[in-house]
Amino acid sequence: MRARVEALREQAARVAVELGGAELALEHVAITRATLALVAAGGPAQGQGAQSADARGRGVSEPSLVPAWRRDLTEAHLPAGYRDLWRAVAGAPGPVRAQQLAAALGLEVTAAKVEALRSRLKRLVARGWIAEPAPGAFALASTGPAWPGGGS
Repeated sequence: MRARVEALREQAARVAVELGGAELALEHVAITRATLALVAAGGPAQGQGAQSADARGRGVSEPSLVPAWRRDLTEAHLPAGYRDLWRAVAGAPGPVRAQQLAAALGLEVTAAKVEALRSRLKRLVARGWIAEPAPGAFALASTGPAWPGGGS
C-alpha cells in the first residue's frame, strides 16, 4: 500500500508540473490575444490592465502584462499580484522557493497554488525582474530594481 501511495504522489507531482506549464502557455495565448486586440484597435501595445469593450461588457478583465524589466522601471510598474510576489522575493534573506512564498503570502500551500505561483515566478524571471540562481529557487536579479521602488 505504501508503494501505491508513493507512486500516486509522484504521478500527482508530474501532473502538477504539467498543469503549471499548460497554464503558462494558456496565459501566453491570452496575453497575445489581448495585445493583438489592442494593436488592431489602435491602442497602446503595452495595454497594462486594459479591457476591451467586449471584455468589459462581459465583466471579464484581460490579463495584465508584465513588462520586461528596464532601468527606468520600478516594482510599481508590475501588476498588483506580481508586485506582491516581487516584494516577497525581495524581502527574503536569500533564494526562496515557491512553496515558501505561498506560505509567506498567506496562500494555501497546495500543489495547485504552488504551481500557479511558480508559473508567475518563472514569468518574472523571463522578464528580468528576478533570477533563478538554482532550479526552483528565486531571488532578486542582480540587474533588476533595487528594494523597493528604486531602479538600479
